[in-house]
Amino acid sequence: MNIHHALKKLAIAGALLSIGTPFAIAAPPDVALKPLETTDSVISDISASDRTRPFLPGEKLLYFTNIKNGDQVRSPFRVAFVASGMGVAPVAAGDIQNTGHHHILIDMPLPVDIKAPIPFDKLGEYQHQHYKHYGNGETEAVLDLPPGKHKLRLLFANHQHVPYYVASREIEITVLPKAN
Repeated sequence: MNIHHALKKLAIAGALLSIGTPFAIAAPPDVALKPLETTDSVISDISASDRTRPFLPGEKLLYFTNIKNGDQVRSPFRVAFVASGMGVAPVAAGDIQNTGHHHILIDMPLPVDIKAPIPFDKLGEYQHQHYKHYGNGETEAVLDLPPGKHKLRLLFANHQHVPYYVASREIEITVLPKAN
């Protein structure tokens, strides 16, 4: 049964219940609907795994929660980020379907090679930071960027740092010089 057919059946069953018709919800096509007794607490005789649906591509989102396009900040500054529609897991957890970890691309476009892992910056690099990895499953971090305009984008990747190509919108922030 495809998802659209199942959703249509659920909508019809919901409408029947709302008008007081006592039927089981969303029975498969080969099972006849049966009346429920008033003391029966069964809503559906379909298993949970058969009712579960995957997140649709349009429901997978990444976004910053505390900064937005056009913000002015002073380094170091905190960034918080969210993944919706996918689970966040540390790299050490291994290959778990539909989970991964965050990366922040700084002043970089999305990678062109869809099979290549996201690169790592050189240790101690300050002026030319491009790839921040949050392989411990972090959902917030402190960035220390040099003054000037910077473009930031979240990119979600699996345990091997290969992107899912679930990304946030790119935002541009201005890092102000340090106050004296």
